[in-house]
Amino acid sequence: MGLLDDTTVKTLLAGLVVSLVVMVAVGALGLLAALSALGDPTGSTPLLFAVLDATAPYIVLGLLDALVAGVLAVTLAVTAVRRASMPRDDRLARLAELVERASPKARTVGLSDRVEPTQEDRIDELKQRYVAGDIGEAEYERRLRDLMDDESVDDDRIWRERQRTDREFEL
Repeated sequence: MGLLDDTTVKTLLAGLVVSLVVMVAVGALGLLAALSALGDPTGSTPLLFAVLDATAPYIVLGLLDALVAGVLAVTLAVTAVRRASMPRDDRLARLAELVERASPKARTVGLSDRVEPTQEDRIDELKQRYVAGDIGEAEYERRLRDLMDDESVDDDRIWRERQRTDREFEL
């Protein structure tokens, strides 16, 4: 599932686009107000004050819209990062553990737990290596038994997993 399939990401992105369009429209209207103030100078007020008087509502509205756009952009970025799939790799997990040991703040994030491969990831990788011919049948079964913890797995489960592997990766 991609990021644009997520309803929250779509909503935030649509809000950001609408906010940016509104910002451009407000800027254009403010520019027109400034040009009209320049075209119709009144003798009683200085030109700068006349332009500021004409554009003040647009400036305030533009700043408020910029604030909304900024909040939407930050929220969209945070949501996208949280929803993005993290690669799972042993080397990356070891690197994250080193960072967590060095920094107390990094420990609170728990990044090493997020990037460490799950048992299913490890089994899938083992299946791929077996099908590719990198390891033999005996090595595959030994490693599968190791992954599934010897005490909790009987030979029937290993046999079923091997049968599923053979069906999934039939040539």
